[in-house]
Amino acid sequence: MRVCRTARNGAVGGIWVLLGLLWLSLAAAADAQSQRGLLFEVEGPRGIPSYLFGTIHSEDPRVVALPKPVQDAFDRASVLAMEVIPDQAAIGRSVNAMMFHDGRRLKDVIGASLYAKTVAALKTRGLPDAAIQDFKPWAIITLLSLPRSETGQFLDLRLYQDAMAQGKPVLGLETMDEQLSIFEHLSERDQVALLRETLAVRDEMPDVFERLIRAYLSRDLDELLRLSERYLQGGDSALAERFRAAALDRRNRRMAERLIPLVRRGGYFVAVGALHLPGKGGLLERLMGSGFRVRALY
Repeated sequence: MRVCRTARNGAVGGIWVLLGLLWLSLAAAADAQSQRGLLFEVEGPRGIPSYLFGTIHSEDPRVVALPKPVQDAFDRASVLAMEVIPDQAAIGRSVNAMMFHDGRRLKDVIGASLYAKTVAALKTRGLPDAAIQDFKPWAIITLLSLPRSETGQFLDLRLYQDAMAQGKPVLGLETMDEQLSIFEHLSERDQVALLRETLAVRDEMPDVFERLIRAYLSRDLDELLRLSERYLQGGDSALAERFRAAALDRRNRRMAERLIPLVRRGGYFVAVGALHLPGKGGLLERLMGSGFRVRALY
């Protein structure tokens, strides 16, 4: 894990909303208590609380404006722990990983027909053919799956910048390479299948995001699960299962292993994607199973 004290402008690419959309329905339901809430107090044997906050990668002003209980918990904590530190090095790694470096082009991998559809879709985002030729299929999926950015002030970046302003150390629970490995380990065949599915539903994405944000603002994790299940109903179930294993199960296990020693000490504000919290094998279940007292604050 890495601690960063240097402020940066700019955010890591918005890969993780796509991940959320793909895995929300794949987490089994936990007990009813853990299905509502975004902010949880986690208390270990020393009696010094830490706080676990579920985020969504969005720049929507309704999301970025922290509710008072969340802001108060953030201010009380001594250290911010995030999935990944959004510094310049992480950004550079993510951009580099999105590109082919073996002489191939996107068209070579996905075929002329799908490439033509991809070019047409990205033109509506202001991206010409020349700008996407070297991108891998999974990188194109992220571009197509996210709302067009207006401010760049995403919730996770806002938390990072606030921590810098307050002089809080910032710690990453994962490295950028670990997060990117989720995509890098997907076969190109699976990437092409996901791209095809993304193109088929892209016109529905604005409505999907609005519903997700409303469920998030309502702190309704059950509804987030239901919405994503509806979104995935027409998809490839075998592909979804493979993705779940890579993107959810392994990451939850890894983050919990690194998180547990921190919350034993206490004083941390931990911000991770909201759908890492609930479900069988989610962070709430793992923390409670390790003997921590967990209660919803907001």
